This record gives sequence, structure tokens and C-alpha cells, in this order.
Amino acid sequence: MVITDKTYRIIEKGIAVLAAFLAVEGFQLLYLIRGSSTMFANSVFSTLVFAAFLFLGFHIVSREFDRRTLLFGLAGGFLASVLTCMGLSVHYLDTIWTKNTFLAMFFLTPFFGGCMSLVLTSMKEGRSLQSAEEKPGQRWFLLCWLLLFLSWMPVLLASWPGIFSYDSGTQLVSYVDGQVSGHHPILHTYLLGICRRAGLALLGSRNAGAVLYCLIQMAAMSGMYAYVCRYLKKKQAPRWLQIGTFVFLAFHPINGLMAVCATKDSIFTALFAVFMIQLLEMAEHREGFFSSVRRQGYFCLSVFALFVFRNNGFHTFLLSIPFFLWTFKKYWKRMGILILICLGLYGLYTGPVYKILGVEKGNPREMCCVLMQSAARVYNMDNLGLTEEEKEIFLSIIREEGMQSYLSWFADPVKAHFNGNKFFENPGPFLKAWFQVGMRHKKLYIDSFLANTYGYWYPGNSDHGRDYVEYFCSEVREDVDVVMAPKLPALSEFYRKLSQEYSFKNVPVISASFNLGAYTWLLLFAFLLLLYRRQYGELILVIPLFMYLVTTMLGPIVTMRYHYPVIACGPLILFLIWRGKGEWIK
Repeated sequence: MVITDKTYRIIEKGIAVLAAFLAVEGFQLLYLIRGSSTMFANSVFSTLVFAAFLFLGFHIVSREFDRRTLLFGLAGGFLASVLTCMGLSVHYLDTIWTKNTFLAMFFLTPFFGGCMSLVLTSMKEGRSLQSAEEKPGQRWFLLCWLLLFLSWMPVLLASWPGIFSYDSGTQLVSYVDGQVSGHHPILHTYLLGICRRAGLALLGSRNAGAVLYCLIQMAAMSGMYAYVCRYLKKKQAPRWLQIGTFVFLAFHPINGLMAVCATKDSIFTALFAVFMIQLLEMAEHREGFFSSVRRQGYFCLSVFALFVFRNNGFHTFLLSIPFFLWTFKKYWKRMGILILICLGLYGLYTGPVYKILGVEKGNPREMCCVLMQSAARVYNMDNLGLTEEEKEIFLSIIREEGMQSYLSWFADPVKAHFNGNKFFENPGPFLKAWFQVGMRHKKLYIDSFLANTYGYWYPGNSDHGRDYVEYFCSEVREDVDVVMAPKLPALSEFYRKLSQEYSFKNVPVISASFNLGAYTWLLLFAFLLLLYRRQYGELILVIPLFMYLVTTMLGPIVTMRYHYPVIACGPLILFLIWRGKGEWIK
């Protein structure tokens, strides 16, 4: 039987109709998970949505896709469907194990897959360079640096003398008491303490020291972000990306507030952006890099700086080592030497330097959040499903008070009662019991991990653990506390509502730029696109961000400051997506 062109067109349109209908039904199922169906069921709105989906579906099926495009499109569509449905289900029900969740995944995949195939086709080759590289002058870089610094001054005045929340208070206490701990980056702790001492010595004010710290941090971050802008100009990125990057870094509230927030994550993020540019330069000019002692020295210094400003930097680098060696396999010996130098520097830093300064090692319980959360979830939801021996083993490491204070989205209540030192002295019994329990409670363990991380990968709204910035100065101890005294009260109130009341959620489209999941999806799309283009060597440019994301997902809570490196590197991810296939990495 011969199928005519007319029959093909009828089949294609039938597929479009089915995909559009399934998509509407899929969203209806998501609304049922929320406990409401008024948006789609029995309404004119659902008909309008179906018409819009159908129009797009007709456009998609009219295009000719090769098998590879369809496979990658469906893979991307399935991933988008899974993350959307699981995230919404966890948010509203604290579990993914419902019929509606899995049906919605199935119904949404064809439509999402078609849309993804269309996007992949349109971006298959990327964009060509309009001209050769240019070398921005020193004056241009300094001007960019100055403008970024000045753009954050109103934020500092609004939050005067800066935002001293999160861990900054406990770090100052440890500095004043002479009991600095490796739990927080000691370089950052000493910088906070020295600024405090300078403020007291010069002006007799802790607030003066706070302002001094903020100015130093603003200068450092604006300089490193100017380096990002310089790189994009040097590579002749499109004007929209160059201008957009500057505007984003200068005026998006997330960057201004983090620039005046005395948390280790701020400087670490700017360092991470510089490190990403180092990788971009390495990948593009491999021979030049591995023949230049100066460039290799800069690389080692940038990596070491990541190590000393956050422990995640060290773990990210460790997880990325196999990919470094694979990507630069032609120079694997030299790459191996650089890796050993970076690790050696960190060993000297956390060994002899810590010993000389009398720094105590941090509590190892930080890396056990997944273990303790899943154990506590089972203990609370299926206590009878545990044997007496398993209960005894769990309670020998986690006090019962901690088990009973379990929150699915926040590990700190359990972590406060987790005996990390005892666990690491003999982890075997706990790990054995944890594994045995997990084999019987797989769904609870999976829910535990998803509930503690969904804010990172779910693009919808989330009420837990997605704080923008703690817009206040924490009260820790009177002799170290910093008192907020805004110089611009109206602007300060604007930032307070933005940070604490999430007022940005009231602005459609713009609010997406505050969503953590949106930046994760951008990273996932870049990874999928590079695979689709067969740009396997370029994957090294997104792998470190993925590895960093993995380390944060093993942490105690979803929060913006942990995700900030992925956010700040957004312009570089866009640049990677825009660049043409095989045009710059040989």
C-alpha cells in the first residue's frame, strides 16, 4: 500500500491534534495535583490553550526532522516533563508517587519533545562570528569595573552598612574568640574580622568595619565581573549579549544584594565565573595554554582561590578531574601535573597553614545531609517499618529529638542532633542499617532527596528554601553584631519586600529571572545542545557547573546563595549556546 503525500499530511495533523490535547490534559492533571481544576477543566480558557498548542503543533509537524533531532528532542522533552511534574508534586504533596504525576509526565512529553526538536533544529549550527577577536583596552576594562562598582552603591546605601546575615555573625564570633573553624572558609573569616578590627580602631564602630568589608567585596566582585564583560567583548559576542550581561550584573537585584551581603558565597561566585573563563580559554587555545607557564599559573591560582572560599569548590574540582583528563587527553601529563599542584596547594593550606593558625577542622556532618534526611523521613513516616536494631543504630548517631524535628525541605533541625565525629569514627553500622532500610523504603528515600532539592530544578514557585537574600543583620552576640541603618529608606523597603516577601513573584516573565530552576534548565539545555551538535570537547565548559550543582544538592537546603554561581555564569552559558558548532574549539 502506497501512502500519498496527502495521507502523510493528515497523519501529521492528527499527531499535532493528539499532542495538543494530551498537553492540555497533562496540565489539567497538574492542576488536580494542586487540588484545583478550574483553570483547564470545563472552561473557555482550556479551549484557547488547546488552540494555541494546536497552532504550534501544526508548525512543528510541518518541519522535517531527522531521527537524531527527534531522539534528542524527545529526550529533552521527557526531562522537562519529568522535572515539571515531579517538582509540582513534591511541592504540593511532598511525594511524587501519585497516578496523576506519572500520567502528566506521559501526556506532556510529546508536546515538550516537539517543541524541543524545533528549538534544536533552529540552533543546530549556532551563530557565526562577525569578525575576528579584538583586544579591549585597559581603559575599557577599568571603565566597566568602575561602572559596575558604582551601580551597586545605591544598594549599599539602602542596606547600610551591608547585609551581615547567614554565617557572618558566627564567623565574627569565632574570630573574636580566637577559635576560627574550618567549617567556614578561614580566609573569609579573617577578612571579616580584620575589617571589624579596623573599623573599631579607626572610628570606634563595628558598622564602620562592616562598610569597609562591603567596599572591599564590591571592588573585588565588580573587577571579576568586569573580566567577564571583557571576555565577551574580546570574543565578539553579539551586542545584545554584551549589553545584557552588563545590565544583568549591574542592575539585577540578585547581584547588587549579593555584592553587599557578607557571605562567603558572594566572592566565591565571582571567582567561579573567572574560573569558567579560564576553562573557555584553555579549551580554545590548548597549545598556547599548555606551553605558557603564566597561563598555567593563573589557572592554578584561580582553582586554589575556589578552594579557599568554599569547600564546594574543592569537591567540584575533584568531581571534574576525570573530565579534565579526558578533554585534554593530548596533554594529560601536563594536565595531571596541574591537578596535583592544585591539590597540593590545598593540602598545604588545610594542613600546615591550619596548624600554624590553630584552625579547628570543620564538623564532617555537613556532607551527610542526604543520609540523615532519608533516615529521619523513614523514622517519622514508617516507624514500625524499622527493626529495633535499626532504630538503635540510627538513634546512636542522630538523637531522637533530631529525628522528631524532621522537615522535608530543611536538614538543619536533624543535622543539629547528628553526631558527625562518632559517625566518622565507625560509619559501617550506620551505613549498613541505612542501606537495609533504603532497600525496603525506596520511595521514601527518593522522596526525601527530591523534597530537599526540588527548588534547584523545578521551574515553578516554591515556598521553602528559596529565600532571595536574608535582608537583615543577624543578632548573634552583642559585641560583634552589625546594626542595619539604611540611608535610603524607600529603596531599603523595596529590597526588603523583594528579599523577604518575594514581591518579584507578582511580575510575570521578569519573575523567571529570580527562579533558580530557570538557570538549571538553561544549563541542562546547553548540555543537551552540545551533545546534539557533537561538541563533546566543549562539554568541559558545563561539567564544572553540573558538578557544583551536585554538591549543593547534597547540602542541607535549597537557597539562592548556594545557586548563585550557576546564576552568575548564565551569560557565559548563553554565549556557549550562541557560538557556532566547531568554530572556536579545534
